[in-house]
Amino acid sequence: MTHVMNLVLDALVLSVTQKMQTGIDPTDLTYADVIKKGLLQTDKVGKNVQIGFQGGDHEDPEQKDSISSLQRIPDIGVYVPEREVGGGQSWWRRGTARIECFFVRQRLTEDEAFVAGYEVLGRLMSSIEEVDLTGMTDDFGEIALHHPYCFANTFFESGGPPKTYIFRGKVLWMVLTERP
Repeated sequence: MTHVMNLVLDALVLSVTQKMQTGIDPTDLTYADVIKKGLLQTDKVGKNVQIGFQGGDHEDPEQKDSISSLQRIPDIGVYVPEREVGGGQSWWRRGTARIECFFVRQRLTEDEAFVAGYEVLGRLMSSIEEVDLTGMTDDFGEIALHHPYCFANTFFESGGPPKTYIFRGKVLWMVLTERP
């Protein structure tokens, strides 16, 4: 059996791989060496840029899937009725894209590392919102209705001087679905 969130995660990995690997020279600083579903557990120094997709956010339990009317859902300017007469419910499926940029071997200046890191972040956010999930249906009848919306991110320098800079962060996204 396949759940809609697993389908969404697979679609995100496939699309982001096309945007952040296929069209990028592997020697480019911003080339994403690892794009996967799940936690990032690969060698950090040997693989500069890594992106991991997962449902929810293990650092923030409030980041959960829910019916569209749950009060803790971020206001992204989209009104959705939570239930339909005769059946059906609108749900927000939420997830996280973790991002790690280990610019260690390249011996970049701090400014060069900032430029490369934010290019990776910008490309990732753009790639997430370009994924068309319309009509994707799981084995339980839940249907994805649109593309993912990025609604927040955090990205920060977490190590570095003098020339081994590390950036980490995450992009929070959500997908509207309809359950039967």
